[in-house]
Amino acid sequence: SETTTMMYLRPTFSSKRSNYTMMSLLLQNSARALALNTCITHTRLIHSSRTTAKSEESQQHRNKVTTAMNDSVDIALDDSQVVPFPDNHYEYFVEPGEYKHGADDILEMLSQQMEKDGPEPSYVNANYGYEVYVHDKPFQCSLTHNPNQGVIPNLQLAYETWGTLNKDKSNCVFIHTGLSASSHAKSHNKNTTVGWWEKFIGPGRAIDTNKFFVVCSNNLGSCFGSTGPSSINPLTNEPYGTSFPIITVMDMVKAQFLLLDHLGIETLHASVGASLGGMQSLLAAQKFPSRLQRCISISAGHKAHPTAIALRYMQRRIIMSDPHWKGGHYYNNKFPFVGMKHAREIATISYRSGPEWEQRFNREKVDLGGRQRSFLPEYLIETYLDHQGTSACKRYDPNSLLFISKAMDMFDMEDGFSSPHEALKTITCPVLIIGVQSDLLFPVEQQRELSDVLKRTGNSNVVYYELDALYGHDTFLIDVHTVGAAMKGHLEHDIFFDE
Repeated sequence: SETTTMMYLRPTFSSKRSNYTMMSLLLQNSARALALNTCITHTRLIHSSRTTAKSEESQQHRNKVTTAMNDSVDIALDDSQVVPFPDNHYEYFVEPGEYKHGADDILEMLSQQMEKDGPEPSYVNANYGYEVYVHDKPFQCSLTHNPNQGVIPNLQLAYETWGTLNKDKSNCVFIHTGLSASSHAKSHNKNTTVGWWEKFIGPGRAIDTNKFFVVCSNNLGSCFGSTGPSSINPLTNEPYGTSFPIITVMDMVKAQFLLLDHLGIETLHASVGASLGGMQSLLAAQKFPSRLQRCISISAGHKAHPTAIALRYMQRRIIMSDPHWKGGHYYNNKFPFVGMKHAREIATISYRSGPEWEQRFNREKVDLGGRQRSFLPEYLIETYLDHQGTSACKRYDPNSLLFISKAMDMFDMEDGFSSPHEALKTITCPVLIIGVQSDLLFPVEQQRELSDVLKRTGNSNVVYYELDALYGHDTFLIDVHTVGAAMKGHLEHDIFFDE
């Protein structure tokens, strides 16, 4: 094995400066800061404490709901709790105004050209056309050390379907989505908007709707019809915000199987997912082995990778540093646009690959039109990130990103087991694993390890494909021919359905 040498850098003072000199500089800086503080105290943005007073109407509503819930769940609910978040150590001397980009003219000019120069996945909101499953009991999340002890009073899941369910209900393929996707994977009569997996689903396609009944649900914690932090908390009659409980990937999967129970589907023909969806697909095979016939996991792993954790952590911190985030209670106020925009820019970096950008953008610059050099976007790659961040940030709820990304970071199928072998030995169905060599979020080593461990458990029906694709983590959204062909082969191998 290779030996890795770690270098730790720690701040040091120059030997040319005495302790007295350094202390003098610190005192001077403190004096300047104090003077600045005195001059502009009246403009400083101060985070006000949340008021605990409730209106009489709201209090009555809460008591009514709490009483109804306690009839079903023997716990004391406390809606005053919120999920802890880091203190914002930054002080804003002037409250940020509405965000206005300094290079909107450049972005407008380049956006259409960029879309022509390289493929982009379709990111859509399912604002209409979906069905809603409403769970008739309070939903208990895995983590009880949580707001309301992890109880969601009124769980609902948005979902969409394609194809026809056969008589014995054995031809269902369930699609698990990624972090920010809606249930709208494919267009249909109720919503003709192009879906995020439009070219993968349909008659004769990778997931053939002539053969399969396809179900896709919006994740628990999301904002496209399923219960999440932007939903109304029946205890307060206001959006949850950070009073929504921390959720896990297991909670998402458990909610999905409640939906399948509602649809009367006992056994899935296949569980299919990529990224977060790939995690869910593996977890479904581990926790519900008798309820699915085969599993497909694309660009995922059986636990979160440290690099992915770091990238998602920084996205959360950037969102929470926006003063408009207001501890997660920004609904009906200013949207935390700047924080969400920059978080989505980091996400874009993590979704694609350096080789693609070298080929697609290289070091090309925009035409400055005689303008002087500045910190505005100058390289084409900068304008691309700016465009992606601006266009994507208002299509998703920042709090949903916080809660779902945290669930991804906590994901580890080895929890409670002595080894990966012990954790994965219950997955006995045929499994297709696809990895992409240019994937930054889920390095291909994770898919190789997953495949090897599953084979060592005795599962002889494990197929692993490793793709030398250019598009990084987004390959599963773009590469219809390679990814689609692999899925189709796995789904349709040795199938015999009663009509």
